[in-house]
Amino acid sequence: MTESTRILDFPLLRRIAPFAWVHRKPLGLALLLLPLTAGMQLVPPYVIKQAIDGPIASGDGSGLGPIALLLLGALVTQYTLQFVQSYAMHLGGQGIVHDLRVAVHGHLLTLHDRYFRKNPAGRLLTRCTNDVEGIGEMFASGFLTLFADLLLLAGICVALVLLNWKLALVTFAVMPALFMVSRWFQVALRGAYREIRARVSVLNAYLQERISGIQVIQLFAREEKAMAEFRGRSLELMNTHLRSIKLDASLFAFVDGTSYLVTALLLWWAAGPIVDDALTLGALVAFTDYVRRFFQPIRDLSQKFAILQSGLASAERVFELLDETEQIVVADSPVHLDSIRGHVRFDDVRFAYVADEPVLRGLTLDVQAGEKVALLGVTGAGKSTALRLINRTYEVNSGAVLLDGIDVRQLVPTELRRAIGVVLQDVVLFKGSVRSNLTLGAEHIDDESIWLALDRVGARAIVERIGGLEGELNEGGRNLSAGERQLLAFARVLVYDPRVLVLDEATSNVDTFSEERIQGAVSEAMEGRTSIVVAHRLSTIQQVDRIVVLKGGRVAEQGTHSELMELGGLYRKLYENYYSGSDAA
Repeated sequence: MTESTRILDFPLLRRIAPFAWVHRKPLGLALLLLPLTAGMQLVPPYVIKQAIDGPIASGDGSGLGPIALLLLGALVTQYTLQFVQSYAMHLGGQGIVHDLRVAVHGHLLTLHDRYFRKNPAGRLLTRCTNDVEGIGEMFASGFLTLFADLLLLAGICVALVLLNWKLALVTFAVMPALFMVSRWFQVALRGAYREIRARVSVLNAYLQERISGIQVIQLFAREEKAMAEFRGRSLELMNTHLRSIKLDASLFAFVDGTSYLVTALLLWWAAGPIVDDALTLGALVAFTDYVRRFFQPIRDLSQKFAILQSGLASAERVFELLDETEQIVVADSPVHLDSIRGHVRFDDVRFAYVADEPVLRGLTLDVQAGEKVALLGVTGAGKSTALRLINRTYEVNSGAVLLDGIDVRQLVPTELRRAIGVVLQDVVLFKGSVRSNLTLGAEHIDDESIWLALDRVGARAIVERIGGLEGELNEGGRNLSAGERQLLAFARVLVYDPRVLVLDEATSNVDTFSEERIQGAVSEAMEGRTSIVVAHRLSTIQQVDRIVVLKGGRVAEQGTHSELMELGGLYRKLYENYYSGSDAA
């Protein structure tokens, strides 16, 4: 049986089993109550048969009281058991959803930046929300209730045979056709739900991208084009939903129609035995009631299988993400650095984002502890790439990046990144308080240290203006200017006080007024710690001890400003192109 035609995907179910085992108590309780709940549903038709063939047939109304109380008690017991069973199933299902959601999020945190560049945020959001919810729904309303329906079917079959085996054979005669048709629909539904999940993911990714870039769409008056594209993707999703609805409705109608057909056949077949007193009226009423109940779980099975197929389609996508191997690998015997001096060395480093398109081609560079180095070069020379290798945002293809003489791949990633402070060109701020953005949840950082860092970058007035450390930042810090966001990014690095400071075009978004305020702070932050910066602003370059010019992924020139100007090579050309007409020059 191929994967596309498999109704129950046992390998997937085995993958989910460990998450279900954690919540075995509520799920186990639900399973234990299944036979009791199914058994109680068999009681009412039999009680009604006793009433018809007994007190009603004999005209003795006094005998109906005890039977009515018995029926009431059976119904109360049945619905009580169903409530407890349903609650236990959903309790376990929601527990599975929670654990899976945490597992997916935790796995995302271990993946390399390369993975996120290949996969849109909207698609990953769908994995963490819709797909995980689909698995929980499969457990709560699909998988476990299948057992209840199967137990109920088995009990009804026994009851039908005991009442009248000949009429039972009439009922069972339709089972092969029901099974084959239901199987075809269930396989088709699996494919439909797989396609629905894929299209939901595409739509979410499209929405996330367009909402993030709404300003560009509006500035270039592309609203109508964006609407047309979204309408097309939404229409594709709607049509896929409609196809699954047609399949589900067709199966429901087929089973329902078959139940009425069988009931009509039973009434026609039973007419003779009733006349001959071979079959009592009460037995016929009970039999038809059992038949109605017989087809109800079959009809519900179509819905349960639809939920099951949807859940399995979701599970495929969730475990595909959990199986993603582009992770930050932790060494089997990691090295712990008690104290970090900050000596950084690139030893014949080679790296490519895409195979056969190298960015770094044997980069060798030694940055002493406490030294301040600026990386310069034309676009594509490998400046930012080199910085990303220091804290293992990417892994080298060959060679090694060393911190204090130890390959960074041998260090614990969390310890490595605590030692390296990074300020990027594009500042990332989260919705929440200023304090939470500067400490990122670190409890050992006190308010005094935060205010000191804010003072050093000249951002105290900005924070006080929006309400102090408890002041709220909008999503992405949009209630601040680009320069103000950059100042907070510098403050965040100073709060953590790293031994190595990495600045990647960190002052490019800062206006002239803001630059004047932070240059002193940048100089102070660099003092006494290893600093590697990529910058084109002359004011930043003037603060370093050594300038390294990269070309083609290698060191082309290095030295002080005066040494490189005297050399008259690539740096002099870059300097004359960028700075010869500036006031600073």
